[in-house]
Amino acid sequence: MTMQINAMNESHLDAAFGLTQRLSWPHRREDWRQALQLGEGVVAEQDGVLLGTTLFWRWGSDAATVGLVIVADEAQGKGIGKALMQAALAKLEGYQVRLHATEAGRVLYQKLGFAGVGAVAQHQCRALERVTPLLPGGGQRRRPACPDDAPALIRLDARAHGQQRERLIRLLLDDAALRIEVLEEQGTATGFACLRRFGHGYAVGPIICQDLTRAKLLISALLAELSGEFVRIDTDAASGLGEWLTTLGLIEVDRPVTMIRGVPWQPQEMQAFGLMSQAMA
Repeated sequence: MTMQINAMNESHLDAAFGLTQRLSWPHRREDWRQALQLGEGVVAEQDGVLLGTTLFWRWGSDAATVGLVIVADEAQGKGIGKALMQAALAKLEGYQVRLHATEAGRVLYQKLGFAGVGAVAQHQCRALERVTPLLPGGGQRRRPACPDDAPALIRLDARAHGQQRERLIRLLLDDAALRIEVLEEQGTATGFACLRRFGHGYAVGPIICQDLTRAKLLISALLAELSGEFVRIDTDAASGLGEWLTTLGLIEVDRPVTMIRGVPWQPQEMQAFGLMSQAMA
C-alpha cells in the first residue's frame, strides 16, 4: 500500500504521542489533544501505521501557525515531511504563516517560501529556586483573570502578533490554564501571563504586555508558586527577557529559528514575551 496523506483526528493521538515519546520531546498526550482541539492536522499513513504529522492553527482570516512537523525515524529521507507541509500549506492559501524551525527542517521551509525573521529561546530548569514576586508600581495591580476578561485579553494578544486567538484565550480561561495573572493600570488591563501544565511540569506563556519591566512583574508572580518544579518559558530571543530568566536558573537549552511565509506583523504597543508553545506560537 502506498503512503497516504489524511486529515488528522483523535484516533491518531496515541500514535502521534508515541512519535514525540520516541524523539524524547516533552509533550503529554493531553498536550497533543489540546493542540488538535484548537487546530487541524494532516498525517502520513501507510498500512495503518502513522509515519508523520503536521498541525496548523488558523488565527483569524489571514494569520496561521504550523507546528508538530514530525516524521518517524524509519520514514526519513522519503519526502514525507515535504508532502505533509505542502498538504498543510495548501489549506492556508492567503494566510501569513509562522513556524519555529529546527536546524534540520530549516532548508525545507526555505524551499517552501519561508524566511527567517528571528529566533525563539527555550529556557527551562528542572527544579526552580524560590522566586520573590516583584512589586507593582504606582497605579498598577496584579490580579487573577476571570471569564469577563476575555475580550480585553483577546485584544491585547492580537495587538502583539496580529493573530485573532479568541479560541485559545477562552480555552485558557475556561480550564486549560492553572492561573492567568492580569496586570491592571488605572483600572485597565494592560497585560497578562498564563501558567499551565505542559510536558515535564509547568509552562509560563502566553505572556503579553508592553515592555520588559511589566513582563518581569507578571512572570515573577507566577514563578513564586513553582519552587522545586520543572518550569519552561519560550521567549523571543530579541525580547531581552533571557538574561533575567537565566539569573533565576531558567537556562537557555534550545534556539529554534522563527520563520514566516508572508509579510511579518508589526506589533502595536504590545509584545509577546512568552509563547503558548513553539508549535502554536
